[in-house]
Amino acid sequence: MSTVTRFFVGVDLHKTIIQICVLDQGGEIVEERRYQAPDLVAGMEVIGNLMKYKKRGRIAVEAIGVNRWFVNGLLEHGFEVVVCDPTKLNLKMLGRKTDRRDALEIARRLMLGDIDRNATTYYPSDDEYGKRKVIRSRHKLTQMRQGVINQIRSMLNAYKITGLGSDLTAKKSIRQLWRMEWPTEELAVVGQVWITTLEHLGEAIAHLNNQLKEMARDVEVSRLSDLPSIGPVSATAIFYELGDVIRFKHSRSVASFSGAVPRVYQSADTAHHGKLTKRGNRVLRHVLGEWAVRLMSSDERVIRWAKPRLRRSHKNKVRMALARRLVIGVYKMLRTGEAFSMERCLGM
Repeated sequence: MSTVTRFFVGVDLHKTIIQICVLDQGGEIVEERRYQAPDLVAGMEVIGNLMKYKKRGRIAVEAIGVNRWFVNGLLEHGFEVVVCDPTKLNLKMLGRKTDRRDALEIARRLMLGDIDRNATTYYPSDDEYGKRKVIRSRHKLTQMRQGVINQIRSMLNAYKITGLGSDLTAKKSIRQLWRMEWPTEELAVVGQVWITTLEHLGEAIAHLNNQLKEMARDVEVSRLSDLPSIGPVSATAIFYELGDVIRFKHSRSVASFSGAVPRVYQSADTAHHGKLTKRGNRVLRHVLGEWAVRLMSSDERVIRWAKPRLRRSHKNKVRMALARRLVIGVYKMLRTGEAFSMERCLGM
């Protein structure tokens, strides 16, 4: 009785180049090919050339910013697709790094099952991807606005100009900035540019805030909105950045995904816990950190929990320790359906 041959396809995807490597179950190279795909039509032709491996093959693609059209096209044609985390593959550690070697290594890891065990990553749907884009665009715009505010502050401090208040985004402050007389014509031009940019960024952020409030009407998101010291914008960001919580094996995976865990250096009997890894979800870590700051200043239970820790650790360490406990609490709530308990998060 003949056995059915299985194929394992590794794809090294770039903006205009697609490198393909196909292995059989014995690890022998069946096909290697390099495609030029400058547009979507050419890219779909590449998918058409892979149709012969559809029934008996699996395809592994790295999770990079330009892969959505390719992965979506494969899924629409019924392929079995695995999206893998490039950082966990460590392809750069193999010595010479070329597209051909990368595609071969991805196919080999897929054949051996290494990708399934250690390197698979979450692939959000187009709806989730769009919602995350709203959240991340707002996060990026707020960072840009803070940069503009810093530029304006530097000009004000240079000439010891005071009396504008602490919030330069307020309408009153912006009106005062427009009426301000600068020492030179060049400074006036620069000031006008920064103030105009500040206004435009404020309008864009307000528009995205409205969209986030619409997203917050979801039943699951509204449960997060009822948590202490958290508003609809933060609740929406946490919910959609976490995504499908079923994919996390345990609470440690959630903490690692949020980037709220320390680096660990262990050898023999010694172990050192250093700074945060910062390899997790940056937006989620930022929102959790802000939530922790609000709780540490307003919630009596959190203040009691943090007080002895602040005596021996820096406030930022305590803040991220609290953020880690909060995201695990939210994970438990979303996964099991049980009510969020601040006392349980704090171990009280």
